[in-house]
Amino acid sequence: MDENNNLEDLQKAYEADRQRKASREEELKDAKEYLELLLKEVEGKEQEAATLRESLAESREKIDQLTTGPKAKQSRLTKRVLLVLAVVELVCIIGLLAYFVFIKDDTQQQNTPETVKTGQVGEENAENPAEVHEKIKYRDDLQALSSTVIAGNFKCSREIRDGLEYLVFSDGNISVGYKNEYYADEVALRKCVFVEKNGRRYLFTADYDLTGDPLRLVPTITRIGESKYLVFTGAPAAGSGIPSILRIFDCDGFKLYESDHLEKLLLGLFDFEYTEEQDGEESYVVLAAQTSKARYRYKLDTAEYDQIVYIERHIPDMYADFEYEIAEDGIHWSTLVKLYDKYVLGTLEGSFAAFGNEIGITDAKYASFIQKEYADPEGKGLIIPRQNVPERYYTIYWDEGERFLVEIDESLKMIPYDFSRLNTDDPDNFVYFDGDGQEISVRGIDVSKFQGNINWKKVADAGVKFAIIRLGYRGMNEGTLEIDNYYRTNIQNATANGIQVGVYFFSEAITTEEAVEEAEYVLKNIKGYNVTYPIVFDTEKVTTFDARANNLSMKERTDICLAFCDRIREAGYTPMIYANTRYMLTGIDLSRLEDVEKWFAVYSKDIKFPYEFGILQYSESGKIDGISGNVDLDIAFKDYAAK
Repeated sequence: MDENNNLEDLQKAYEADRQRKASREEELKDAKEYLELLLKEVEGKEQEAATLRESLAESREKIDQLTTGPKAKQSRLTKRVLLVLAVVELVCIIGLLAYFVFIKDDTQQQNTPETVKTGQVGEENAENPAEVHEKIKYRDDLQALSSTVIAGNFKCSREIRDGLEYLVFSDGNISVGYKNEYYADEVALRKCVFVEKNGRRYLFTADYDLTGDPLRLVPTITRIGESKYLVFTGAPAAGSGIPSILRIFDCDGFKLYESDHLEKLLLGLFDFEYTEEQDGEESYVVLAAQTSKARYRYKLDTAEYDQIVYIERHIPDMYADFEYEIAEDGIHWSTLVKLYDKYVLGTLEGSFAAFGNEIGITDAKYASFIQKEYADPEGKGLIIPRQNVPERYYTIYWDEGERFLVEIDESLKMIPYDFSRLNTDDPDNFVYFDGDGQEISVRGIDVSKFQGNINWKKVADAGVKFAIIRLGYRGMNEGTLEIDNYYRTNIQNATANGIQVGVYFFSEAITTEEAVEEAEYVLKNIKGYNVTYPIVFDTEKVTTFDARANNLSMKERTDICLAFCDRIREAGYTPMIYANTRYMLTGIDLSRLEDVEKWFAVYSKDIKFPYEFGILQYSESGKIDGISGNVDLDIAFKDYAAK
């Protein structure tokens, strides 16, 4: 059986008489109980009638005996008495039968619903006003109002459906109507919305305001996947931005999805757990927020936590700052996650969509604000909650799928480039232009022993202008200084083919003394070569090995950077720091390294890093003639050789 047809028939039946019947349910229930009592009484009367019929038959037999039998000779007085008794019995039987017939008719009338005719006053049933139910309107100017509403692709009009007036929006394919009037005895259906398409109609109740701005009722259309949907939202409750109800109507499947518990959907994205922890003499409470992708641990003051739990406000709030947008490609939302009305934990975003028979959340993403020293080992991976939302922040990704937000320090030098002028059409050759359309960037690569033997002539012919060559590294265990096996071959052949060169050293220094030692080692090994590009200090955590410098704090690592760079500058060369986004923002203190050039690594066409840098490493899988396999690709925004 076609479920949609059943629903449509049912909705029409509701419009005609459902509420009239519903209003009489209690009355009919009482009538039924009363009828049952009467029927029992009638049953008793029927038994009495049967007894009286038997008595009447006996009376007639007695009369016959009196008139024709042997006793006919009895006295005339006796005959008269018996005749009177027989007549009395007959009258009683006739009265009982009449009463029985009356009761049966009366109870039958009480069990039959009243048939009521309805109509439109002044229209369909103007000639029979007594048969018309009272109607109530929200506004009397619907005809004039509809002619003034300009609703984009939708045409606004006043239309009659089943004798009632609607404000209708139609785009020629689908129509949405809001009931403007209702029958006084059909309060439950006083606000209804219909959706019509290709002769099919779907009706549902909803709360809306026809007395306000009608543009708020204009249908909103979106596409989720391959399906087209109409979206209806209810006004949010006080103190919340979340719609009180969300309805998504599938225009293709002609099906309505609705949810009035969006708060529970948001809360269901997390598992929250509080535990008490101890670090020496310090005790504190940790709030663990577990999502489907990562776990975030927040350090809370114990005394404050005890106070908050006491007043039962320890569940994070995701509602007050909730915002949503019904876009062409879905229903997208975002919000802040707060704690105690005091701390901001992070941001949450996602989309609403229909699943099976209900509304759910897709593409949910949580990101936590962290302090810039988060990577310090003594912090034990604990996040210190913020008390405000920073004006600008940058997203970084961590080891176990965490998404972190780091505040941008507005006191630092910001990126001076307009990346809308960065041409990334060729993934192996990014080019930057000035405002006049002139190319002002320098194409480069960086290499080590992992590139093997390189044909530097082909590299030069391919347009590469500079190369940063690994000179050496410090061992991750013993800490010995090592030269790259291909360093001398690479620097000699690169310069011989007209390519400007710089060098980099992979550091595992754990003291400033070791950093100076590394700088001296580099200076010794570049003697005799024309190094015109920066000498780079490469400091980063080794994620695949427990390297000796992995546990440096931000301060310690920054001190080491400065020690290396100061010695290189003293020798007359340009020092530079290399790091990816994570280490630029949480591994070193950029505020102490303002005078040092930066070499930034991010493998994306969308460059959002906020701070100034001179060289960008944009690929680790580039292809260049003369090199077999992958090679790191770089672009310099200034010509360091000319400098």
